[in-house]
Amino acid sequence: MNEKNTLIEALSEVIEKAAVSLQSAVGYVYAVGENDFYNINVKDLFKISLSALDNPDGLSRLGISPNKDIANFTQLSDLMFYTFAVRTPYLKRNPGIKASDRLITDLYNACVEKGAVDPDNFVREDFKATMKLAKSNRLEPPFNGEWFRRWVYSYGGELAEITNLNMFVLGCMDALFPLYYAELTEKIAVLLKEF
Repeated sequence: MNEKNTLIEALSEVIEKAAVSLQSAVGYVYAVGENDFYNINVKDLFKISLSALDNPDGLSRLGISPNKDIANFTQLSDLMFYTFAVRTPYLKRNPGIKASDRLITDLYNACVEKGAVDPDNFVREDFKATMKLAKSNRLEPPFNGEWFRRWVYSYGGELAEITNLNMFVLGCMDALFPLYYAELTEKIAVLLKEF
């Protein structure tokens, strides 16, 4: 395997692990809410979650079990993987990152090959449009969980019900999505500098 392929494999693996970690975070946030909704230190949950970005099992340090029904939504992990992959063109805007269009395209394609998909079009972004926007002077749109809410209300089962617990989970995810994206971008920047 040549150096470029090694880099793409390493980058796509980091993105995939971040998606699995974020999916896991949904299950843990739900479990925290189920166990002690009114006495939760959400900062601890966020801190551990973000430090476990490339270790999906890192949240097990909380000492609670994730809600398995929610944490095991396979499609959710694939969608989270896609949301990260589709935004890879914005990496070129980071002053510390030097990446060609070819590298970004190959990285996106590697993520798709590993399972980054959005078969039901919950995510409003697509790779070609993002690539075009990333080359313009327009601001990068914020990374948020709007697509996650659409997914929840379509496939989320008990998570789609309007309850205090579910609103807590959705609120936490609204905060975690941009934090995960920022942390992932930093990890990718470090990897790119190492190669």
